[in-house]
Amino acid sequence: MSSADILPLGSADPFPRGEVLDLAVSVAIGRDLARSEDEMFGLIRDWFLRPLSASELTASLARLLDRGSITRLSDEPFDFCLTDAGIDATTTLSGGMIRMIDRGRGHIKIAYLLQMLELEKGKCP
Repeated sequence: MSSADILPLGSADPFPRGEVLDLAVSVAIGRDLARSEDEMFGLIRDWFLRPLSASELTASLARLLDRGSITRLSDEPFDFCLTDAGIDATTTLSGGMIRMIDRGRGHIKIAYLLQMLELEKGKCP
């Protein structure tokens, strides 16, 4: 993928919906970085240098579930995986943010960074 490639979303919306927190939660689930609420709280705190409240996490998970970006793997309290739609949205938003930070200069290797996300780790079976 070059920095000019755009991933198709497969929907009528030109952009995936979501908040920055939703993207962060999706990346954490997709990369299998947080297997509990406590791990998610710690990860978000490390990434954004501010704490995440339980209500913010609950609201983010509800939005992601409602959009079909994540689904539950089991009845365990924190057992989620990314759906195909979730991988598409997370990849598209992450790529856009990288391009935005790069300011279109092409200095940052987008394809390499997106591959480094390894979202397939947390993909639903």
